[in-house]
Amino acid sequence: MTTQAPLHHSEQSVRPRRDARALPPPAVDLGADKVVRERETAPLEAGETAPIPCSLALLDHRTRSHAIRRRLAPFGHYLAFADNGADWLVPLDRKVVHIGRGLTSDLRIEEQRVSRSHAILVRHGHHTRLLDNRSANGTYVNGRQIIAANIADGDVIRIGAVVMTYVQVV
Repeated sequence: MTTQAPLHHSEQSVRPRRDARALPPPAVDLGADKVVRERETAPLEAGETAPIPCSLALLDHRTRSHAIRRRLAPFGHYLAFADNGADWLVPLDRKVVHIGRGLTSDLRIEEQRVSRSHAILVRHGHHTRLLDNRSANGTYVNGRQIIAANIADGDVIRIGAVVMTYVQVV
């Protein structure tokens, strides 16, 4: 029995590159007359997520317990969530409010398309700024995807698929 020394890297056979469009995909022989042809798969496309307008039920129990009716709201800054035609306001008591699905979020939304730390709402003086915190499904203000945006009374915010409205009661 003779053994050959392995080829030197300069002597190894080099397969020519094939153009994927020119040649059919290679076949894989599974034995017993079974041959499987490899096929390219269709690319996955991220579908548009439908907004959830009645989203009060998606808030966790702690956040939902702080919600009040619009007519009972004292002066302040709020996020309004719809529930069967009625608006419920969640107060933004802090200067910095973390919004997300995670347990450490100040405003916790229990919906799988919301990232654990999805967005940050920052109030500074008379201005309020909404920042996307590198979320997977994006943060939108009035239908436009944002990274950071100043928001005003009446702006519609969408976090993942959850819709809410920024409200200032004066």
